[in-house]
Amino acid sequence: MADHVIETYFRHPSHWRIDGRPYFSVYELFKLVEGFGSLEETKRALSRFRDKTEAAGFPGLHLNAVTWGIRVLPGETAVKNPAELVSYLGFDSVTSYVWIHHVPLPDFPQTSYEYVMQKSVEYWYQTGAAFDVPFYPNVTMGWDSSPRCYQSDPFENKGYPFMATIAGNTPELFRVALDRVRRFLDERPARQKILTINCWNEWTEGSYLEPDTVHGMRYLDAVREAFGESAQLSHEEKIQVPSAARQVGSQPRR
Repeated sequence: MADHVIETYFRHPSHWRIDGRPYFSVYELFKLVEGFGSLEETKRALSRFRDKTEAAGFPGLHLNAVTWGIRVLPGETAVKNPAELVSYLGFDSVTSYVWIHHVPLPDFPQTSYEYVMQKSVEYWYQTGAAFDVPFYPNVTMGWDSSPRCYQSDPFENKGYPFMATIAGNTPELFRVALDRVRRFLDERPARQKILTINCWNEWTEGSYLEPDTVHGMRYLDAVREAFGESAQLSHEEKIQVPSAARQVGSQPRR
């Protein structure tokens, strides 16, 4: 698999590199460890992956771990010290995939975007201080997994995809979240200022940047406004955002 990844993806001119090193992210660490059978074998496999990448002419490999729901053995709920696991396996950075992995949605059927955003900002600061490697925060534009439900079933709170959605997300509030993450990154000592956004095309989870018939290009415009050359950190001041508000809006999209 490493040979295929190196030749097919790492050598592609559009593959993202950090300091010349191809970026490779692992979504579920417990699945990776489960596949190799032990922490020791996983560590050896990742070391071989690095060696192969360098032998292919790259200055190294940037290994990223998506840290959520980390467990090592079947039946475990979570690793007691994720930072130790990340360090032992030799990852270079950690990140998040989506806000709901770290922020429970307390209000069913909908929890307000403002509430989840505030809790996510708090998570950034907690996690940024918990790991010895760089932490790349995530900004999520929305969440609604109800299109993945059987449409004839009652919409009850019984686990993914039958779960609460995020309500009240707008391009304007998404821009506020981008302003907040930019401020967070500017406060960090790390040389690289990197974040992830959920998501480009998660249409059936209600989290996408691609243009639609409701908002057009406005979510993409928000990214440009927040991080373009003429970006200003003044957008948040133009609209009032409660520090931890909750609101219930329309029903989930079915």
